[in-house]
Amino acid sequence: MKIFEKHPRDLSTARDEEELTALHMLARKPSEVLSMTSVVKETITGMDLLKAIWTEVRKLKMEEIFELTTRPSIVLFDAIESENNDEVILTFMKSDGKLTTLKDRNGRNLLHLLFLYRRLKISDKIKPSEKRQMIREVDNEGNNVLHLASQLPPEFRSFSGLRASKQMLSEVKWFKKVKENVPHELTRKRNKKGKRPVDVFYDEHKQLSEQIKRAAKVTAKSGMLVATLVATVAFAAVLTVPGDKSNDWFIVFILANTVALFTSSASILSFLSNFISSRFSESDFVTLHPGLIVGPPLLIISVVSMVMAFTAASFLILDCKTKWVSYVVASMWVVPLFFYLLFQFSILDSIFLRRHGLSKLVGAGCLQRVV
Repeated sequence: MKIFEKHPRDLSTARDEEELTALHMLARKPSEVLSMTSVVKETITGMDLLKAIWTEVRKLKMEEIFELTTRPSIVLFDAIESENNDEVILTFMKSDGKLTTLKDRNGRNLLHLLFLYRRLKISDKIKPSEKRQMIREVDNEGNNVLHLASQLPPEFRSFSGLRASKQMLSEVKWFKKVKENVPHELTRKRNKKGKRPVDVFYDEHKQLSEQIKRAAKVTAKSGMLVATLVATVAFAAVLTVPGDKSNDWFIVFILANTVALFTSSASILSFLSNFISSRFSESDFVTLHPGLIVGPPLLIISVVSMVMAFTAASFLILDCKTKWVSYVVASMWVVPLFFYLLFQFSILDSIFLRRHGLSKLVGAGCLQRVV
């Protein structure tokens, strides 16, 4: 900032070997970087520097401003493509309305890019008269804003397993939200390839759908195996009821064992539905089969009930002789619960990542490529 204050005009218009200006560089920075305060003066941020440079640039002639902000790329569009740069986008949009009428090399206008990079809130800042015109324009491939909103962002293409299903739910929610904010006739418009927005959405998310199907079947196989084991143990336990049947613990044993048997059986059927359901044989994209939503909770309940039945059985067998052993056995139920909660909240994952120095890579979204 001190250097800029000494040479404002020269540094505002200077270009590097790639013809980029300081505005191009700052527009591509994420907001968390621009919000960082200066080491020398804590009140100065990167955003302050950007605004100061932009104020100086606006003193130039209109032809010079356009030359400076549109070559080699459009500064406003660079800001849209960067991460969490809403304040920078609004700075350029409010300062010069003519920048909002520009198009990139693909024929995409400002509104196209806002929908493509999912900046729906910023699109509300555009003047209604300009927005009505831009929302019906198409790019060089004949895509309207809804076609572009249907595309899957590159960072979401590597999702796998159940995370893919969560991402699919988010994608469907996003697409429905965009449809509600555009004219209805755009949903029927076809691009130069003859595809409607819903067709583009299907093509873009087809691979994600296949990942969900594969992950669902693998999870269902594992779930069915465990549920079958629990059901077998619970059924065998009923045939060999231990101890005194007049004891109160006998009622606890029967109830817990019954819950374990029927919830494990229900879990088996829930997981089995993943293989026989017509949803997974059709070519449509899917989110997550209901069997994988209901099956795991039922399996957890059956395992907990099995542990309770075992605890009750220990009281039935040892209550009259060595009572303290029963209490020791009963207290051990916290062990499986502890490990379940431990893995559920990914505590071990965090410890492992920190030990191997991978925590920063996870935050940057690079762990999958490393593995």
